[in-house]
Amino acid sequence: MKHPKTSPAEILDRFAREVLYGEVIGSTSDCGAVRLGVDAEAKISVEDGVLRFAPLDTPGWGRQGIAYGPFARKAGLAFGVFMLNGHNNSQTCAADLGILPRSFGRSREDSTIGIPFKAHFSVQPMRENLAVGWFDQPVPTHPLESGQSLVMQGHPSENGLLCAAKVRGLHHLLLGIQNNPIYLVSILREKGVAFYAGSLEGSRHLPTLPKLRPLAIDPYSLTAKDLYAGIHQSILGEMGHRVDTRVYGVRVADIPEWQGYGTALTADPQPQLGRKAAHGGVWHLHGPCMLLHLKEAGGLFHVRLTAPASLIWRYHDQRHYLALELSPREIRLRLQYGLQQVVLAAKPYTGQAQQPHWVQVLDDGQALTITLDGQPLFSEGPILEHRLANETGVGLAGQAADFEVHPREVVLPPALELGLPWQAKGQQTVFAPYLNHAAEDLLICWEPTLGRGNLMPAEGGLRIEAAGGERTLYTIPWDSTGLADLEVEILPPGQCVGQNQQSRAGVCIWQDAKHHLVVTLCLDDRESSVAAILRFTGYEEPYDMIWSRVPGLLYHGVPVRLRVVCDGERFQVYLDDEPVLYRALRDIYPGADRIYIRRAGLALSGYGEDTGSIFRSWIARK
Repeated sequence: MKHPKTSPAEILDRFAREVLYGEVIGSTSDCGAVRLGVDAEAKISVEDGVLRFAPLDTPGWGRQGIAYGPFARKAGLAFGVFMLNGHNNSQTCAADLGILPRSFGRSREDSTIGIPFKAHFSVQPMRENLAVGWFDQPVPTHPLESGQSLVMQGHPSENGLLCAAKVRGLHHLLLGIQNNPIYLVSILREKGVAFYAGSLEGSRHLPTLPKLRPLAIDPYSLTAKDLYAGIHQSILGEMGHRVDTRVYGVRVADIPEWQGYGTALTADPQPQLGRKAAHGGVWHLHGPCMLLHLKEAGGLFHVRLTAPASLIWRYHDQRHYLALELSPREIRLRLQYGLQQVVLAAKPYTGQAQQPHWVQVLDDGQALTITLDGQPLFSEGPILEHRLANETGVGLAGQAADFEVHPREVVLPPALELGLPWQAKGQQTVFAPYLNHAAEDLLICWEPTLGRGNLMPAEGGLRIEAAGGERTLYTIPWDSTGLADLEVEILPPGQCVGQNQQSRAGVCIWQDAKHHLVVTLCLDDRESSVAAILRFTGYEEPYDMIWSRVPGLLYHGVPVRLRVVCDGERFQVYLDDEPVLYRALRDIYPGADRIYIRRAGLALSGYGEDTGSIFRSWIARK
């Protein structure tokens, strides 16, 4: 079906007018453009100024998505989406999606949501749940093959893996993306696409909006002349838990300053000693390589290498640099630090002789994520390395082509601004008792509010004992209904051999017995996560629990600071100052307008037993 061309400047959709479920596709956006796409189960709506994707009953691509266009391909044309994915770890099996290779049979009896796929044949699960970017049609049935997009993929142990779907396959980017608002940008170039993203202050992988992190370069272009900017969802759910995706704004705009090599610090399709790079300085010989000095440290390195060859960066002098070295026998990451040579990682080279490889390095100054032809090179997660982090020299040795370096952060162009995420903090401390001096007058500050558990002294603080894993809340009065900022240090029980030690300790925001929010740790011998449970008008569905995996932040026997900021309508959760979970109450239950905060305090979730968590400190701010 042909659609009329749409001017890029016209696409600004803030979803100002409410649209009922099933009526979004074909409706008119804020700028007058028609919203294209597919809504096979009538699960897309617009309410309260936000586009809402409700979970599909039957997962699969080509069933739920919104698109704009078509657009004639043009360098500098950018597509930005400010959104909150339902769950970055949403996943299902390949049989459910109906896209198994033809050589394999399909068995729906083996199909489960959120459970590792166990079939009668060797097939890995399909875990991609979200694709945002450029596509060759408004309703792609296989968006990972017919588009260039940022993709969220579920993971067996982390919370989510951000990838880029390129012309030549899916490329891994960042592992462990928490369930926070995120801004995704994909910008067309003369050839290929560049990808960027930003999120909340304190996020581990992404900068604070309005800054973006350059994430990936696809050097190839789709063959289609006309493209569609789209947001496509395949599944919303993990381990039975389901929650809606929210899109706060969509923008398609022409960014003239990002044409050509865009934000690159340097770029050169054919690097050659003594010649000026296509964008950047003159290549000169220095130590082991031909070298360029950049105006700032690089964060994204993208190059085509043919062994034997090396990419060198964080270069200070001949005795201080990082090098990724491809030889006919081995690939290794080496740090030259004075007289010391440290091989940080190595693996055998299995490629063919004279075979070119696309190498990409993401470097934020603390961690390195390295891929070879889109796949993790040494490990799935990042390699931690902070030495020489601020050095600006970059170099090449051997056969190299199509070289680009982009900074660690760039500023979001004004034309793509879609507002900033809510991220409030309390300014006034109203209650900060010393829990490790649990005198009688301190204990009576906390009033039993729900459940039959007992608050009692423990070594270094307080603990709640509740038989049978019953939800138990101990709270203090709260004289402000506007904002509660609660921070508590919790010591989860240590892990003992043969015993399943568990923590279900956290904090609560309380209006009354029918309206309260509980945010707790969820730690046992299988899971390391933070969970939020909302009870509204007396209703609480266990599978509406919102949670985020935090394996790198939460351990047995190691104290952790849990912080929850809530204004009655939305809440943000932090672990040791890293934002890990965000939601508005209406995201969980449509129509849940707000909780009036009348009390706040300590909590056990009631979902599993707590075997000895200790509350060691408490700070309440408003």
